[in-house]
Amino acid sequence: MGRRGEHGKEELTSLALDAAVAMLEEEGPTTLTTRAVAGRIGYTVGSLYFLFRNRDALILRINERTLDELRAEIETAVAGYREPREAILGMGRAYLTFATAHPVRWRLIFEHVLPADTEVPAGLLAKIEGFFTRVAGYLAALAPDRDRLAVRRSAQALWSGVHGITVLAITDKLALGGDATAEALAEDLIGRYLDGLIAH
Repeated sequence: MGRRGEHGKEELTSLALDAAVAMLEEEGPTTLTTRAVAGRIGYTVGSLYFLFRNRDALILRINERTLDELRAEIETAVAGYREPREAILGMGRAYLTFATAHPVRWRLIFEHVLPADTEVPAGLLAKIEGFFTRVAGYLAALAPDRDRLAVRRSAQALWSGVHGITVLAITDKLALGGDATAEALAEDLIGRYLDGLIAH
């Protein structure tokens, strides 16, 4: 029996997202459906369709929330650093820590395949772009003579490497290449990349 009148739209959206995140953390993505989320919070599935058109829309909202949490973790991690190099290293540690703590939700951002007729919301794209903009800002401070497009490309290249290390770490494949920790590899990658950027 639904309880649709008990909560406003924003409140119900928050309840549904809380429930969906809990389900992902506890059970993984295979059991995540709008019907399951509705049942978990005591509403009819029809009530949730007023908030999320389908499962894909629900997942996109979850991904936005995950990116917000990741951004908050990164902002906390770099708050005490004045030097761009230390800030980028702090970002790398925060990125890896967050992904390790929330592997299902982190992977969902990159692995969920949308139907061909579904566009990624502009808000979600802006959150992703904001992340690269932050990295590019630090790189520009370290290499002020490089043009804007080159710095943006460098930000993408550097973080693709950090992302790859993170993927290997949370899928338990890192040990196949040696015994170095993900943290050590990420710091080595970032440090050497920045050294090369500055020297160039």
